[in-house]
Amino acid sequence: MSVIKTKTLIAAAVLVSGAAILAQPAYATEGYFQHGYGTAAKGMAGAGVAAPQDTQAAVNNPAGMRGLGNRVDGALSLFSPIRQYDAKRAEVFIADKDHESESNIFLVPSLGASWDMGSYSLGLTLSANGGMNTDYDSKVFAGGTDPRTGVDLTQAFIGATYAVELNKSNTIGITPTFAMQRFAAKGLQGFASISSDSANLTNRGHDFFWGGGVRVGWLNRTTDKLTLGLTAQSRMWMTKLDKYKGLFAEQGGFDIPPAVTVGGSYKATDKLTINADYKRIFYSTVDSIANTLTNVRPFHTGAGGTANANSLGGDNGVGFGWQDVNIFKLGGQYVYSDALTLRAGVAHNTDPFEGTETLFNILAPAVVNTHLSVGATYSISPAMNLNFAFTHAFAADITGANVNHASVTALGGSGTAHQIELEMYQNDLEIGLTYKF
Repeated sequence: MSVIKTKTLIAAAVLVSGAAILAQPAYATEGYFQHGYGTAAKGMAGAGVAAPQDTQAAVNNPAGMRGLGNRVDGALSLFSPIRQYDAKRAEVFIADKDHESESNIFLVPSLGASWDMGSYSLGLTLSANGGMNTDYDSKVFAGGTDPRTGVDLTQAFIGATYAVELNKSNTIGITPTFAMQRFAAKGLQGFASISSDSANLTNRGHDFFWGGGVRVGWLNRTTDKLTLGLTAQSRMWMTKLDKYKGLFAEQGGFDIPPAVTVGGSYKATDKLTINADYKRIFYSTVDSIANTLTNVRPFHTGAGGTANANSLGGDNGVGFGWQDVNIFKLGGQYVYSDALTLRAGVAHNTDPFEGTETLFNILAPAVVNTHLSVGATYSISPAMNLNFAFTHAFAADITGANVNHASVTALGGSGTAHQIELEMYQNDLEIGLTYKF
C-alpha cells in the first residue's frame, strides 16, 4: 500500500473514532480534564509534558510530536467513576436525601497518528474530556417531575499538529483544535423559578455545540539528562446550547477553559527516567462553570423590562462555582529490558469547588484529589507495542451547606440549609496498541 493511501486510511480512522467518542460519555479526574492523555502518560499519573512517548503528545505538548516518527497509537479506556451524595435530610430543595449515581462503567477510545516529513513532523490526534455526568434514578431536587435526575457532558477534540526543531536544543509545536460537545440534563424542573428561560432548562434531550482553540508547546533539551517542557491550551470558544439557554450563564454559553502545564524530565540512569509536571486549569474564566450559587436571584422583569442577570441562563447566571485547579504530578519510567518498560506515578489536584457549592455539584461531584497509576509497554515486535495503564483515584469528599440563607430566600424557600456530602472514587484501565510504519 502506498504511503499516501496509508495516511488517508489513518486519518479516516481518527475521524471515525471521533464519532465513537461522541456516542459515549467521557470522564476525567482534574475537574473534567483527564488526569493524563496517552497510555504512557497515564501510567505515570499524567506526567510527561517534557517526555513525549505517543501521539497524544498533541494534547500533552504539541512539540513532542517531533521525533515520534511514523506511527499510529490507539487505545481503549474502561472507566468506572463511583459517585454519590448524602444530604442528611430531605429539605431545602432536596427531595431524595442520599443516592448513588448509576451508569458507572464507560468505554472511551482515543487515537492518533504522526508522520515524519523530514524537516518537520505532522500529526492528527483525537482525545476526549468529560466528567460532568450523573444518572440518579430518583427525583433528587424538590419540584422535579422526572423520575431520574442528572446531566451528561461529552467532549471530543480533533487536533492537527505541526512540530519543528528550531535548533538542537529547542522544539516547538502547534495544534489547532476542533472541539465538539454534547450535553443533556433531566430532573431540574424545581429550578424553574430562577431560570430566565424555563422552557429551555431541562429535559430537552441532547444538544450539540461546536468550536475550537489552539494548543502550543515547547521542549528544551537543556542537557543530555534534563529536558524541560511547557504547553498551553487557549480557551476554546464554543457555540451556545440553545436547548439549555435557561440553565447555563450567558444564554447557554459553555466554553472550555484554558490551561497551562510546565515540567521536566530527568534521566537519572540509563534505565530510569523521572518526570514531574505542574498544571493549572483556569475554570474561573468560564462563567457557566465558575459563577457561584451565593448570588442567585429569581428571574423577573422589572419596570424597565430588564431580566435579572443572576438567574439561571442570565448574563451572570449561576454556575457550578468551580475555581482554578492546580495539579502536581510525579512519575517514573524504568526500562526493565529491551522488550518491557515499566511506569508508575502519583498526582494530586486541589478541589475544584468549595463546600458552599454542593447543591448544584450533586450533578457533577468531581471531588477526587489523589491518583495513583501504574503502567507498562511490551514490545511485541519492532513495529508493534502493547501498552497498559491503570489508575485509581482515591475516595474523597466535599461537605458544605446546600445553600446559604440568602440563597434559600432568593429561591423562594424557608428554613435552615443543612449539610450535603459529595463523594467519589474512580478506577481507569486503559489498553492500547502502537504500530510504527
